[in-house]
Amino acid sequence: MLKLQEAILPEEGLTHRIQDTIHQLGSPQLGQIRSESIGSKLILQGELSSWHELQLILKIALNEPEVERVENQIRVRSGKRLSLVAD
Repeated sequence: MLKLQEAILPEEGLTHRIQDTIHQLGSPQLGQIRSESIGSKLILQGELSSWHELQLILKIALNEPEVERVENQIRVRSGKRLSLVAD
């Protein structure tokens, strides 16, 4: 007798792997980040409290061989306002 298993699309597999890796870090703040993949593009959404956390999430995403492009929609809330424009 054959057992049927629900098919997982490649995009869903990638999203699950990213979410699992983030979850393994053990930080509730990082666990609130949402990811969605469309082909080889990964979209990250949510809010973090530091630039360090953002860099960690981006490193996880870019270490996935299937990811060719990351669309970062993560907002960093910080007590300091940073400007990337020279005065």
